[in-house]
Formats: sequence, C-alpha cells, structure tokens
Amino acid sequence: MQQKGIALARTRIVVIVTGLLWLAHLGVVTLLGTKFPGGFLSDLLQLSLGVVLVYAIVQASRRSEGLARSFWRLAAAAYSLWIIAQSLSVYNDLAASPSVSWFNNALFSFWFVPLAMAMFLDPEKEAGGLDSLVALDFVQAVLVCVAAYLYFFYLPKAESPGELAHSVWTPYFAGYAFVAGSFVVRAGVTRSRDSRALFGRMGIFLALSGCVDALYYYGPGRGLSTGAWFDLLWSALLVAPIVIAVTWKQAEAPELSFDHPRREKRVYTEIFFLLYPLLVLFMSLRIARERLGLAAVVVLLSFVCSSARLLVTQNRLLLAREALRREASRDGLTGLWNRKAILAILERDLLRAERDHEPVGLIMIDVDHFKAINDRRGHAAGDAVLRIIASGIAAVVRPYDSVGRCGGEEFLIVAPGCGMAETWELAERVRHHVAGNSIMAGGSSVQVSLSLGVATGQTAAEMEKLLHAADSAMYQAKHAGRNRVEPSLGRAASAGQSPSPTPNRDFWL
Repeated sequence: MQQKGIALARTRIVVIVTGLLWLAHLGVVTLLGTKFPGGFLSDLLQLSLGVVLVYAIVQASRRSEGLARSFWRLAAAAYSLWIIAQSLSVYNDLAASPSVSWFNNALFSFWFVPLAMAMFLDPEKEAGGLDSLVALDFVQAVLVCVAAYLYFFYLPKAESPGELAHSVWTPYFAGYAFVAGSFVVRAGVTRSRDSRALFGRMGIFLALSGCVDALYYYGPGRGLSTGAWFDLLWSALLVAPIVIAVTWKQAEAPELSFDHPRREKRVYTEIFFLLYPLLVLFMSLRIARERLGLAAVVVLLSFVCSSARLLVTQNRLLLAREALRREASRDGLTGLWNRKAILAILERDLLRAERDHEPVGLIMIDVDHFKAINDRRGHAAGDAVLRIIASGIAAVVRPYDSVGRCGGEEFLIVAPGCGMAETWELAERVRHHVAGNSIMAGGSSVQVSLSLGVATGQTAAEMEKLLHAADSAMYQAKHAGRNRVEPSLGRAASAGQSPSPTPNRDFWL
C-alpha cells in the first residue's frame, strides 16, 4: 500500500513538472521567439522534457515484467540517444559548429532505431540475459545506421551540413512510416492486451511524429529558426510519450507454466526480422552508384549477420526437436523410459534375440504398500519415493539394460542376453539394493520394498505372453508375502524370507 502511494506521488510530480516545463516553453516562444536567448532556452526546455521522459520510462519499466519491461528499456535507450542529440543542439546554440550540427541531426534522424528493435521481442520470453539472436539483430541495426549514414548524409549534397538532402526526404519518411506501420500491425495481430496497448500507442505516436517531421521539411515549418512556434510541436512530441509512460499499467503478468505455452508467433511475424536486411539492401543500391566497394562491404556484413541468425535458429530448432523426442519417450517424474518407449525397446531386443538366438530377460516390479505412503505422507512424498526408487534401480542394472516406468508404482527392466538365472540374479540385486536404503520423508523413515516377477523370452511374437508371464510372477511375489522375487516358473526366491539387511544408504527429502 505504501509503495502504491509512493508511485502515485512520483506520477503526480512527473505530470506537474511536465506541465510547468511546457508552459514555460510556451512563454519563451511567445515572449522571446527566435531572438537570443529564445532559441537557447527553447532547446534547453526541450532537453529538460527529454530528461523527464526518460525518468518516466524508467519508472514504467520498473512497474512492468516480461516483454513490457524489455519494451520500455528499449524506449529508454532510444530517448537517451535523443537526449544526446538535444544536448548537442544546446551546445550548438552557444557555439555553432557545422560538424556538431551534422552529428546531432544524424542522431535526431535515427534515434528511434533502438525502439524499432521492440519488433523483435518475443512475448514468451521474459527480460533477462542477452540472447544471441537479439545480439545479431542489434548488429543488423548498427549496420542499418551505417548504411543510413552513407545514404542520407555522406553521399547526397544537402543545402546545409545539419539537414537531410532533399533527394532523400521521400525514402526517409517512407522508412519512418514503415516502422510506425509495423508497430500498428504488431498491435493488431497480437493476442496480448499489454502488447496491443504498447505497440498500438507507440505506433500511433510514431506516426504523429513522422507527420510533424514532414511538416517541418515540407510544410509551414520549413525554414523556421529555433525558438519559433514550431518548437511547441517538438515539445508536444515529448509530452505525449510521457503521458503514455505515466499512465501505463500492466494488465497481465507473465505466466510461468510447465505446460507448453500457446505460441503467439506465426510465420508472418518472422517478416519483422527481415526489416533490417531489406533496409540495408535498399540503401546499398543507392550507395553502390557512388561507392561500389563500400556498398559491397555493408551488404556482405549484413549477409553474414543474416546467415548467422539463420544458423542459430536452425540449431535451436534441432535442439527443440531433440528435446521433444526425449520428452515423448521419457517419464516426466522419474526420467526413466515411459511405457511406450520401454515396450518398443523390449520389441527391438526380442527381434535382435530372435536373430542372434539369445534370450531376453524381463523383470516386472511393483512397490509394496505404495498407496499407504501416499495416504499417510501425501502425494509429494510419494513422488519423491518413486524418484529415489527409480534412481536406485538405474544404479544397479547394467549399462545396456533398459529401465522404464509402466505407470503408477510399476517398473519394467529389459535385460538382453540374460537367461532365467541371470535375470533372477539381477532382480535380486535390485530388490536387495532398494530394501537396504533408508528413505527419510517428512522427518521420519519410510520402509520401502519391492515385489518382482521375472520371465525370459526369445521371439518378438511372444512379447505379449512374456509380459503376461512377468506380470503374473510379480503378483505371485505379492501374494507370497512381498519383498521377494518370483520367477514365471513358479519357484519362489528365499531372499524374501531372510532377515532385513542393514541399511547402507540414507535419503533425506
């Protein structure tokens, strides 16, 4: 409650300071105009509004999570570039310099590039460490700035060193309109309310900003000096994002789920990743007329970044496919093979055994009195016991044996090359190992034992009969007193009647 009060007080302060600065700007333009120090004060007040805007954006970022936080961070980076450019304008008012004018106008023209990178944000990933794809996209953005520097400032002959040449006005505004339109399209195709609000509002704002720029180059703002009435439109373009930032409130928190999320991304969203390479290619065609080698270098670097991004994406697809394949064949709780996978392994080993004339041993396992563990200690403790039993079984079997969970508290071991004697011996090792472990759950000891049924087979045609034989032997072991091994031939192991072994391992949950 106290934090909400502090946040509300900060919002009020930002709104009050913004209103006072804009009124002060109105007074400077009205009373002083373009006469000194009118232009200087006008730029200084706009710089102050830019500082307030960055502060409001930082506060909005702190109130956000996931994609929204990344969006506001990119916005803060973009307007930080704008502040640098505006600071150079203030310096230029005091000591005019053609090189400073040229550089700050370049920053004014491309300050929105970091904000345009918001198109690459994935709504399913929260803000965090640097992603390799984001890093490659950032390199592409730098290449766009390099190409834009050559295209808009280096090659064309402008009327003054601090402005765009008339020949590139149209493509510049076309590119600006493309970015604004991309934001609006992103807002229209997304299912997220937060993404719709962020990209929709910012897309509309960028469109208005482009219209104001067009009025400056084509309309009544052309030829006006600093301190004229047109400066109020520039300051209004700073007030608008301040209002967007201070009124921002995240409507939905990022959901953390172990289920597969419904992906918002579709094929058409991948078009956004082609934006920067296409811009580089377009501008390089113009650069090649004057500097063919320079254009070739820019295109080559862009091609390398695009190819690297393609390779990274392909590698991630392969890793995702492998993870899906593993998830489809593994039990989610124990990490053992699931029922479908272990039966497929059994069939494969039986086919190999039929060809090589060797037996395959099968051990069916059931945890004794497992329902009582769940009822008395809860399902969380029961799941932990199953994980410990699974790790114990996997530690005893040979490297080329296969262990799977058939469901519930039942496990299955496939032991290729084992006859009845070897399979029986392996089952005894498993039974003895698990019974000899002391498992602690909830601060008290849990006694766990296994009932095991063994059977052997040699042909895939008898797979169902083999499973039925091992299952029947397991139930014989349970009916005979549990904690014992029972072969499908009907002979019982005497180990179940021996004294309980001394615990040799402790597990604490």
